[in-house]
Amino acid sequence: MGKKQYVIRGGIEGRERLRVLGRVMQESTARLMDQVNLTEGMACLDVGCGGGDVTRELARRVAPAGKAVGVDIDETKLEIARQEAAELGLTNIEFRLSDAREIPTVPEYDLVYSRFLLTHLKDPVSAVRSFLKQLRPTGYLVLEDIDFSGSFNYPESPAFQKFFDLYNTVVRHRGGDPNIGQRLPSILRDCGLQDMNVSVVQPTGMHGEVKQLNGLTMENIADAILEDGLATPGEIDEIVRQLYDYAADPNTLSGVPRVIQVWGRLPFA
Repeated sequence: MGKKQYVIRGGIEGRERLRVLGRVMQESTARLMDQVNLTEGMACLDVGCGGGDVTRELARRVAPAGKAVGVDIDETKLEIARQEAAELGLTNIEFRLSDAREIPTVPEYDLVYSRFLLTHLKDPVSAVRSFLKQLRPTGYLVLEDIDFSGSFNYPESPAFQKFFDLYNTVVRHRGGDPNIGQRLPSILRDCGLQDMNVSVVQPTGMHGEVKQLNGLTMENIADAILEDGLATPGEIDEIVRQLYDYAADPNTLSGVPRVIQVWGRLPFA
């Protein structure tokens, strides 16, 4: 996945947004991992791991004999992830620089996980098929991705509507699908997974970090919006300001995009 295709800013700024997103998603992703029933000794792969928040959780759950490997295209985020893992004393974790489409297809993992990656890819089905080639027989594929059409604010916010339209447009400009979450069950079914499960989560709130994500995301897609000529710097700054003002109002309600969680296993060989 070329960096031009990826809409959201990388590097240190991108990592800070992912840090907030990781905290917002922590509870629902933990419940998902509970349902998958990770056990000690399993080998796990986190594709598009970003700052490694979920990779670290996987490593904790399969320790001490198991391992977790995170791969991403952003070396800055990976280096931060390595440092944070070392500070936490996690020795069964590794971070590798790799394009999601170029991971060696060796069946060495019991679980492959990916969150918020497929929405940015021009060919998500091929990516899923490559994920499956990493799995041992009966291994699990676990995906979380967005349905951006489910985002909402109440009461109505003109700034949110502008952000909503810009996000959808810039993702589609670059070949992604902002609503891919709706397609995940059929993609996994068509790829031959069994014992499939589906759930939907949507962090929502009237205060706290969940309300800040719209402004953070708008800031972090600004480079792509400017490059694609969809808005001026002044227009972007004003949208960001209004989104943060809206988030600071205790009388407003924000729901981030719906997140579709899908998981299933490979059949017996």
